[in-house]
Amino acid sequence: MTYYLLYRGQPSAKRLLKRVANLRPFTTASELRSDDVVIRWGATDTPDPVNTQVLNPSAAVARTRSRSEMAQFLRRVGVRVVSKGSNQPTFLRHYRFPIFDLQALTCFRADQGAAWLNQRIQRVPEHFREVPLDDDKVTTRAMYYALRALHALGLDHGLVSVSMAPQGVLYVVDVTPAPVLSGRLLDLYANAVEASIDRDAESPSPFLLGTDVELMLRNSAGKMVLASRYFTRKGAIGCDDRSIQFDGKRLPLLELRPAPAAQPMTVVSNLRALMVEASETINREGVEWRAGSMPFRPFSIGGHIHFSGIPFSSRLVRVLDNYLGLPLMVVEDPRTAVLRRKRYGFYGDVRHKDHGGFEYRTPASFVVSPEVTAAALALAYVIGHHHRELPIPTDLYEASLQRAFFQGQAEVLAPLAEHNLTLLSRFSAYQRVREQIEPLIAMIQSRTVWNEDIDVRVAWGIPLSKKKPTKRGRRRAPTMLRA
Repeated sequence: MTYYLLYRGQPSAKRLLKRVANLRPFTTASELRSDDVVIRWGATDTPDPVNTQVLNPSAAVARTRSRSEMAQFLRRVGVRVVSKGSNQPTFLRHYRFPIFDLQALTCFRADQGAAWLNQRIQRVPEHFREVPLDDDKVTTRAMYYALRALHALGLDHGLVSVSMAPQGVLYVVDVTPAPVLSGRLLDLYANAVEASIDRDAESPSPFLLGTDVELMLRNSAGKMVLASRYFTRKGAIGCDDRSIQFDGKRLPLLELRPAPAAQPMTVVSNLRALMVEASETINREGVEWRAGSMPFRPFSIGGHIHFSGIPFSSRLVRVLDNYLGLPLMVVEDPRTAVLRRKRYGFYGDVRHKDHGGFEYRTPASFVVSPEVTAAALALAYVIGHHHRELPIPTDLYEASLQRAFFQGQAEVLAPLAEHNLTLLSRFSAYQRVREQIEPLIAMIQSRTVWNEDIDVRVAWGIPLSKKKPTKRGRRRAPTMLRA
């Protein structure tokens, strides 16, 4: 595997070549092998080489050429972008995030000054100071917002400028695919390229799959039941942190966090065991469990798939979007999916975890049935084994396809999902879990969507309740799980 730099005379690219010993200048596509990587630096007339990984494809770079058109594109996919004019908000803080391989390298921050709208932002001004990415909650949110904007454009690297208005509201100010590299920025990008080269030279290692899935509780009158009535935040069965009116106490989302495993069906088995335990704890007639996208407004819920032991990369996220996020989107109920999509469940929605792995958060809560759950985890299993080899056949980040994704237009995206799953079936790991994936393929082919109106416990065959022994004396409160 060799890394090549494709550029057109930019001094920054020349400096990067000098700094990274194992980075070669791109000359011709004929010398490339299938496992090589081409880093495009800025706009060039050279088309993307075929059958080779390209960081910052030409179509993605083209989306950033016009600042106004880029702003319109990002707004359509739910990203707030500041514009010129009298309605510009007052900004209290400004961020610059250099990003490579869909990972923020650091954060530069300034707590004063106006947003820079007169020209493109390609540098970090001297008055910006470098701070940790987890310096505070707003900085971390701004980092993920920057990553979201970059990925939505189909980019792998660049400099993203974000500004904060009152109440912590974040706006993207600019996205530059080829910042000016000198000083600290040159160091950061050179180190990041070297780290990517070293990572890709390593042999694949065993990995673990995990998940956490969110559900909501509904009583016989159709009203929401708080999960915090029965469970605390922590533990294998717990509550998501989101609360009613941000009071930090009334928590509506039940979260199941089964133990990870190397095999997808082991994770499914672990998940079912938690369902049985949770059902025994709630043990109340008339309380249903609802999954999907949004059982109660405005609470979006999801099914997050965890990976540990797999090196993170922007290519891996693209593969997840194509072979996992897209097929599951096609079978989601579009009525609620479109309500969830712009804030939660967009393409490339990932979070890095303290254990060193990461979670893919694009899918809705897929525990609507054991069949869909098994298919989701089986797809993740195949992707984990073959993400370096899987082709990326479609630019999912093109405007019309993103519009179809956010508007729940399964009829537009289903043929792409079918094609992708046909490609996936050629790989060895697929054959080991074919039985689990085929029911999902059948749903896509028949244009069937999952049922969000059924009690999840019924779909899974979980006992609904048990009679409690009659005891005299004081009534006991619901059992609380230990944290």
